Amino acid sequence: MDESDYPALYGAADSASNEAQANLLLAYKVNSWLLASGAAIALASTMTSWLAIIAAVVFIASLLVYGFAQYRDFQGRWYQARALAESVKTATWRLMMSADPFGDDDPESNLERFRRLLTELIRDNQGIGEHLSGDWSKQDQITIRMREVLESPFVERKTLYSRARIEEQRSWYARRAKENRRDSRNCFIWVCVAYGAAIILLLVRIAVPQAQYLPIEVFAVVASGMIGWKQLRRFDELASAYGLTAHELGIVQSRYDSVVDDAALGDFVSDSENAFSREHTQWAARRDH
Repeated sequence: MDESDYPALYGAADSASNEAQANLLLAYKVNSWLLASGAAIALASTMTSWLAIIAAVVFIASLLVYGFAQYRDFQGRWYQARALAESVKTATWRLMMSADPFGDDDPESNLERFRRLLTELIRDNQGIGEHLSGDWSKQDQITIRMREVLESPFVERKTLYSRARIEEQRSWYARRAKENRRDSRNCFIWVCVAYGAAIILLLVRIAVPQAQYLPIEVFAVVASGMIGWKQLRRFDELASAYGLTAHELGIVQSRYDSVVDDAALGDFVSDSENAFSREHTQWAARRDH
């Protein structure tokens, strides 16, 4: 399944989430760089007064960047749009596999129920409505591919779900769990390096009181920035959540051979999508937090 095979609402929410995340991370990087630069300039400001003015300007710029990110609520928009996108994606697979709540024998009844669900999701996410506009709003909510899958034979739907949903997502969760563990470890190393540099410079100041312009404060700001980055990206939390979801999907997938009819496929899909939903619910929880 390509991204264009999903409802337009999914594409819009996915794009909004990616854009908000990119803006949030950029704002954090710029803010951290300005804080570290301001600390370095302030340290040298004892040499001349104009450096103090520059340091003040840099700190004001840092405050403006932080205030802009808070005003635009990049983080809240990121989480809300991601929760919406994953809700639509889960509902789409449930529809195509005729799983609960789309277990009606009449495909048109299921499609109508799906339309009502999309309408409810739009109403529940009116707060990010302005970010769901653009070209996506002109695309289909019920795509040709969705109709093809919905009307395809049982064996084809079963094979498609295993390959394009379970196996793909299981590989993605396992890969992302590994990447987040690695990034968490690397971030911890850089925090230790920054703290170590600050401590060494502090010892140098104690041993050599006449030493001037030791950038202790700069390394302290860098260490604080790295800690904030680690918390912002939630490396440890995501590594745990993604790893557990990958294992849970492996357990669900072990039942694949026992799926012999539409009813069994519906139960199989419900269990799988419930596993996805538990991870997706965390996005909504992060948004509320």
